[in-house]
Amino acid sequence: MPRAGRPALLGHRARASPVFGDNGGGDRIAVDLTPGPRGHTGQIIILSHEENIGAGPVADFLTDLVMNGRKQGHPGRHGDQPAVVAWVNIRRLGSVQAAAHAGLEALSVGAWEGEPLSLAPLIGLPRLRTLTAYPGTLADPLEIASLTGLEFLGLGPEEWRVLLDAGAVPRSLSAAAIEVHGDRHPLPIVAIANELLALRDRPPITRTTLEGRLGPVG
Repeated sequence: MPRAGRPALLGHRARASPVFGDNGGGDRIAVDLTPGPRGHTGQIIILSHEENIGAGPVADFLTDLVMNGRKQGHPGRHGDQPAVVAWVNIRRLGSVQAAAHAGLEALSVGAWEGEPLSLAPLIGLPRLRTLTAYPGTLADPLEIASLTGLEFLGLGPEEWRVLLDAGAVPRSLSAAAIEVHGDRHPLPIVAIANELLALRDRPPITRTTLEGRLGPVG
């Protein structure tokens, strides 16, 4: 059975970044195989254990890390430039508009107490590659169809159902996740995952049914 939030690989471009160390505080250090527009393949990045998207540069290459040590800075920040990773939720930014800028690469919409949010401010952003949204936070999931550069998308089951029924799952995706919160029967989630995999001719999640009689208790 798939785990909530576990990404499903939809295309051959999705590759893991090999982790080879840590900073002693729970953050992982890895070789970047899928760099953003400001990075390059083979750069060394740090993955924060407190954040579920985004990474920060550590060194240009492994040799650079060994010889010169790690760069200083916070993951997702490049000097005085706006953050390339943003969070919209009850504790961080208060709107999608506040997060949107030309350099934004990843946006996470988390727990939200106000009206559902529009993704319209994100349309046309040239570097946006990652979007995750807590179930029920989006005013119109079909706005996602206008985000043509997405490579990773994480949504709740209902939002995925809207996209699937409309044939609006972005063709640019390399990986996807079904964000499940609370107690949900796993089989409908598996069905959605298999529909997503079928769009890329990927093998489905297999189901095994066990039948038998339970003996007396005790």
